[in-house]
Amino acid sequence: MNEQDCSAVYDELVEILNELELTWVAEQVEDVVSAGKTVEEMVAGRKSPDLKLAYHSPQERLLLLIDAVDRAIISGAEIDREIADVLGHEALTLEVKPEIRFASAVGGKGKLFKFSPDPISARSQQCDRLKMTLEQLRSEVEKDGG
Repeated sequence: MNEQDCSAVYDELVEILNELELTWVAEQVEDVVSAGKTVEEMVAGRKSPDLKLAYHSPQERLLLLIDAVDRAIISGAEIDREIADVLGHEALTLEVKPEIRFASAVGGKGKLFKFSPDPISARSQQCDRLKMTLEQLRSEVEKDGG
């Protein structure tokens, strides 16, 4: 995938994240990209390399965004799936409700999360498709020199 294609896909993914109210993922990647990267450059006659700041290539930027989407969305869905599986098993064997309450040690009611298999299953299928798409995209970028 050439630099123009990578830049176009990057911009499109950022737009999709914004539409899905996942702007924070794109913002964190942009923070990393704008900070640049450190590269070593050997200088003739010196034993140790010079460290220089460089910009990320469009391919590197896209790979960073793909990795961030993978960690933020796919990993989150996998955690949901694991929790639902454990709670579902516990609900059957111990007759407990498939829910978790997060509460402050200081007090307060906390926030209740109920795990229902139907929405988690649907979200899990969508995330599986997204994961395959991200893997294909990553493969295309890396194949052409990312």
